[in-house]
Amino acid sequence: MDLPFGNESPDLDVLIVGAGLSGLTSAVKILDKENSLNLKILDECEAPGGQLGTQGIRLVSEGQKELISFLNQLNVPLRQRTESEGIYLRPYRDLDRGFLAAPMKFELRRYVNMLDMRMKKFSSLRFPLVKLHKYLNEVNHCERFRLRDRSVTMERHICSHLLFQQSRQFMSKVVQLCSGWPAKKIKYDEFMCLCSCCGGLGVILDLYYDMPKSLLDLSCKQLLDSLLDKLKSISIAQNVTVVKVNHFKDYVEVVDDSGGRYTAQAVILALPWDRVSELEFYPALPKQFQTQFERKTPRILLTQFYMRYSRSFWIYHGYTGDFSTIEPFMVGFEHMPSEYSGYIVHADGELGNVQETVLDMLAEPFGEEMRSPLEYNHQTMRLNTSLSKPQTKPWLRVIWAGSSSVATKNRNLMGGAVESGIRAAVNALYVVRPQVVSWRDLSDIQDKKLYDGVSHNHFSTLLSRLNVYNFTFYSVFIIGIIVLLNFGYRPSAG
Repeated sequence: MDLPFGNESPDLDVLIVGAGLSGLTSAVKILDKENSLNLKILDECEAPGGQLGTQGIRLVSEGQKELISFLNQLNVPLRQRTESEGIYLRPYRDLDRGFLAAPMKFELRRYVNMLDMRMKKFSSLRFPLVKLHKYLNEVNHCERFRLRDRSVTMERHICSHLLFQQSRQFMSKVVQLCSGWPAKKIKYDEFMCLCSCCGGLGVILDLYYDMPKSLLDLSCKQLLDSLLDKLKSISIAQNVTVVKVNHFKDYVEVVDDSGGRYTAQAVILALPWDRVSELEFYPALPKQFQTQFERKTPRILLTQFYMRYSRSFWIYHGYTGDFSTIEPFMVGFEHMPSEYSGYIVHADGELGNVQETVLDMLAEPFGEEMRSPLEYNHQTMRLNTSLSKPQTKPWLRVIWAGSSSVATKNRNLMGGAVESGIRAAVNALYVVRPQVVSWRDLSDIQDKKLYDGVSHNHFSTLLSRLNVYNFTFYSVFIIGIIVLLNFGYRPSAG
């Protein structure tokens, strides 16, 4: 693409749009490599940090190597989760209650195991998801070459493999949490492609539901404070909403909603891809970066909450603090003794008072004391939608960042945000200071296929299909055939 010549000299070396974890990681990485660069960060929120803005914690799996290495560089500690010794405690979960709890959890485990075994086939690094949909859209107007999209929705796939209504509801909520789309609007192929970037559905369930003790606790406040301390020498402008990006041969111009203009040799857009799609680009984005999906994006919100109490009331009622409900989809867990964190997923306007809803739901199992925390805060954000292939290649001087749009591992997780931030930083340095980019930096951002060497034999694959739904369906079918045969071949009375 031929870019126009500009008439200005850029004021900045690198401009970063978005002060979430990916944007702040990019800034730290750039300054570590070349601290003489002139950087600036723009953010539309009142305070930097994005989803790190709450006082709560995030759970980290040991597989998020880039994140753990980055935390070690920042001297941010990770805490191993422990249980209170000498006390028998149990989690409070919808799926653990009722006489059908055991078969429901059995079929869910089988279903998740079946999907995980198929992840290699749908690796986003080689599955042509965007190209397929683009081709279907191009030929769809011609009746002669009309193609059928045989991929079922996740709602239909879930109903075809799970028997119990509660299991179906739970799995549909997980799909919504992972993708930002309702299960009835996202295709099975799309969801599998997305999950293959996260290390599999089992990893996601560990982080958002099962929460095994092997996970590590990370304090959002400690991480954010450490990042901001590293970046105290650069300017972070808050309440600045970018609306336009003008790309010239030698620089990029960014325009905010108040008419302010910023010029830089390279621009990092550390934003979710649906937010990038709302920006006005001149010249227009090349086709490979344009949104390929025409479906209307639902507005689904995620509210993260943090509470502090005088003591652990959940322990006195015999619970670990691990809490989950399906409707509304809410997850809570103990941070440290007397500190509690979690999140709730809801539609825009669905909950009139989020704080009251959260406290009421926690008070039911953990006691009325939960309604009166010493400290409470929460943060509501739009749930990112991620249906496109990871955007790992920059558009000349415009570079993409953000876990939901760029990460090829741990997508939509903190590890993905750090991975995409480091990738964006190396790409920006390659534009403004190529001499400081080493071969090791380039090798660190190369796409790595998560499922190389992973294989399953045919027996284990077939066994993974066994669940309560299939067992019930085929049992009824076989019994019905036997009854019909007995009726048809009944000997005559004569």
